Amino acid sequence: MRKHDGAASIEEQILTASRIMVNILAEALMHEKVDQITVPQFRILDMIRNLTDKPSEIARMLDVSPPAISFTLERLEEKGLVRRVFSTSDRRRVELELTEEGADLVRKVNAYRKKYLQKVLRNMNEDTRSRLEASLAAFNRSYLQLKEREG
Repeated sequence: MRKHDGAASIEEQILTASRIMVNILAEALMHEKVDQITVPQFRILDMIRNLTDKPSEIARMLDVSPPAISFTLERLEEKGLVRRVFSTSDRRRVELELTEEGADLVRKVNAYRKKYLQKVLRNMNEDTRSRLEASLAAFNRSYLQLKEREG
């Protein structure tokens, strides 16, 4: 681990936490022997499961072009993890859903991630955990509100 002189800025602390979260995700993918998908592909599967079923919203949230998302979705479809279906209310609109295999993969990987995070949190005192929980809730709300306004 690198040592830092002085206190790191909040932005640096968040970037460090983000790197740790990506490491935990990569470890979870290896633990579950998921070698057919990348971390970015898993992020899209997780978004489909937890945030949105619209390709355009995924592209907006990841700040990538619709063709880039379309290409990645094609790869995930080829792997049998996602399917695109036409909306029942608007046949021009495509919605995404995880296949049974895709949903199972997200469940297993996220279960491992949660278990690992529980270990990390057990090393913290209750007051620190409570403050972290409140801070993360505020951070998440702020991010989602920002993305909503950008859309």
